[in-house]
Amino acid sequence: MSHELIDEAASSERAVVPAGWRDPAAARRAGAGPLARPRAGRAPRVAIVHDWLVTYAGAERVLEQIIACFPDADLFAVVDFVDDRAFLRGKPVTTSFIQRLPLARKKYRAWLPLMPLAIEQLDVSGYDVVISSSHAVAKGVLTGPDQFHISYVHSPIRYAWDLQHQYLKESHLTRGLKSALARLILHYIRNWDVRTANSVDQFVANSAFIARRIHKVYQRDAAVVFPPVDVDAFALETQKEDFYLTASRLVPYKKIDLIVEAFARTPHRKLVVIGDGPDMQKIRAKAVPNVEVLGYQPFAVLHDRMRRAKAFVFAAEEDFGISVVEAQACGTPVIAYGKGGALETVRDFTQSRPTGFFFEEQSADAIVAAVDAFEREPGRIRAEDCRANAERFSAARFRERFVAEVAKAVPGVSAGAARRMRAADPPPARVPPAPGTPRVLAIDQSGVLGGAELSLLEVVKGLRARIDVVLFDDGPFREALDAAGARVEVLAANGLRHVRRDGGAAPRLSMLTGIASLVRATRRRARDADVLYANTQRAMVIGVIAGKLARKPVVWHLRDIVSADHFGRVQRAVIKGCAKLGLAHVIANSEASASVFAALTNFDPKRIDVVHNGVDEAPFDALNGVSQAQLRERIGLPRDVFLVGAFSRLARWKGQHVLLEALLKERDVHAVFVGAPLFGEDAYDAELRAFVAAHGLADRVHFLGFRHDIAACMRAVDVVAHTSITPEPFGRVVVEGMLARRPVVASRDGGVTEIVEHGANGLLCKPGDADELAATIAALRADPALRERLGASGLETARRRFGKQRYVAAVERVLTDVAMAS
Repeated sequence: MSHELIDEAASSERAVVPAGWRDPAAARRAGAGPLARPRAGRAPRVAIVHDWLVTYAGAERVLEQIIACFPDADLFAVVDFVDDRAFLRGKPVTTSFIQRLPLARKKYRAWLPLMPLAIEQLDVSGYDVVISSSHAVAKGVLTGPDQFHISYVHSPIRYAWDLQHQYLKESHLTRGLKSALARLILHYIRNWDVRTANSVDQFVANSAFIARRIHKVYQRDAAVVFPPVDVDAFALETQKEDFYLTASRLVPYKKIDLIVEAFARTPHRKLVVIGDGPDMQKIRAKAVPNVEVLGYQPFAVLHDRMRRAKAFVFAAEEDFGISVVEAQACGTPVIAYGKGGALETVRDFTQSRPTGFFFEEQSADAIVAAVDAFEREPGRIRAEDCRANAERFSAARFRERFVAEVAKAVPGVSAGAARRMRAADPPPARVPPAPGTPRVLAIDQSGVLGGAELSLLEVVKGLRARIDVVLFDDGPFREALDAAGARVEVLAANGLRHVRRDGGAAPRLSMLTGIASLVRATRRRARDADVLYANTQRAMVIGVIAGKLARKPVVWHLRDIVSADHFGRVQRAVIKGCAKLGLAHVIANSEASASVFAALTNFDPKRIDVVHNGVDEAPFDALNGVSQAQLRERIGLPRDVFLVGAFSRLARWKGQHVLLEALLKERDVHAVFVGAPLFGEDAYDAELRAFVAAHGLADRVHFLGFRHDIAACMRAVDVVAHTSITPEPFGRVVVEGMLARRPVVASRDGGVTEIVEHGANGLLCKPGDADELAATIAALRADPALRERLGASGLETARRRFGKQRYVAAVERVLTDVAMAS
């Protein structure tokens, strides 16, 4: 049997097991009791079984993260000949008898017929949990009825199942004695593969595509956990150059030859090919002057070309496709074959905020047509959207979701602890809480890094030793909590998916059932807490009910103005009911928020404390000494124009359209929008872009999307504009603008008036008044001394009144007082 046939399957890019579908049989077994029953007094023993260790490719990236989740596990493999062992963290590997067979190091693939027998000889009977990382035979390891076997399947053995004929053809094994022998071996492997699927308690697939393949082959459902991609190793680049890139191992199924052929037909376009493999000579033979074949290149070269490329071209039907995600992490769009894992990692033009374009067949003609279509809409795909999409596939998210799959069935496996076993940069050390110090359970509904979540993050950092966090959605906020070393858990929150601020239709039975499930889960976690700390409105509702059931006091950090401008009638009625049912205390982020809440609920004013949000100055201080010109060049903003920046999610009540209207009156000013539509506000995003196009503002308006480097973006502009058209509960952006030493223009309403003193540390305008906003911007543009004075005064205000330590201390005092009084 061809060595290349096995090699291509083993070294192809692989993904990791996502969670979505639960195997009904496994669920029934889990319902009857835990599958793994470790002896009392010790943690479950874990064994990890991998196919073979000969290189560091896609499957080994997954293995590296599984080891990070379970650092005390023992490791098994058919053979172990890998030279660079850093990803194994120094672990010894127990191998099979194939390790000692003749020529095993170089010809281990030739022993494929013996691998089913070899994997069955590995003795894992002394372990409570067996985790197999399998693209070939690892899932066939023998386990007993009291062991839990979870198999992360990169793919059922591709060359033995649906791709058999393709591999036989590409390996020149379509006829003759060798062909007959290869087919007989593959038939035997298929039978063995199906039989051993019965010993797996839970399948995990690296994509929905592989989950469908698992169901087709084994008649079993699989959870989906996307593989880990080191997105942090790839830097966003918004300025692209006039060339296309493809990068891959040069093997037949990658179809690099089709990509080269397509660009050979369009000599006005440049293609760069990075990679090496059996097809190298074939690729070089097809290359023409506009196709540059670089061969194997170190990471630095790959990264550089990937960042600068106009688009990344991908023609394989891949199980997942790590390189596709890496390209998007660089802000580079993807032109991909519309089949396999790419459909799950790339957003095409039929979706909001697209990141790529699909072609429907593996042919040079289809690739040419796709590139033509891509170039017809040059501004449709934004680099920032590509980066945001790639961040869904981080290693931290993989670890969290994979451990959650194990923790469902195995007592003693701590999802929270394992999640913090990071491959690098361990979290800050946790200091044990002082004896008698109250424990806090913080609750938040969102996975998005909004203002409320950033403020909670500061509290969690300050109280890290005695605070646990429960979220009702996953996302960047959870990752930020992970990085801070917090104990954080994400609960399924299907019941809240259709709950809106403006009320809407009566709740459906499925919604009520989901809410009840969320209450039960929160109540269980409340048992170990002395006080529940709800950070958002929906979290407050769940927290009040769970706190009532668990007999724990609940503090709501009120970060909204609960008026008809922001909340529907039903939602305000729910808030009134919760205030009477079980709120022990309220922390309001402004006098404006507190007064409206008190008027709505008749809540005892003695149980309301106003604590203005605190903002960390460190990210702004880190930029001291970096010039505005350098920041503009780094971000991709024009250097010699007057820039007004607006920093918030794109939502109508945030008033970004008011700044656009002001630009029509102030024609020497550019606008910078930092933020993205987060909560079903894509229509407003489209409306803003349509306004820009209709009024010829494309050269003067810069949409940067969601950014992590807010401090740098604020320092890059000349003025920070806060344009909300309805009262703002607090106005965190205003304080951040002050810390950036930029003059702030803000709407004269809500909590903002508690921050800005007009003419002293900023300027105030009538909400929604584009004429007054334009005139104020004009005055600032014409008077550099005024800008300097307001910037300096604003910085002094932010430091004196809105410091992080002061804010955390005030919240801690309230939580401690409530816990002690209960």
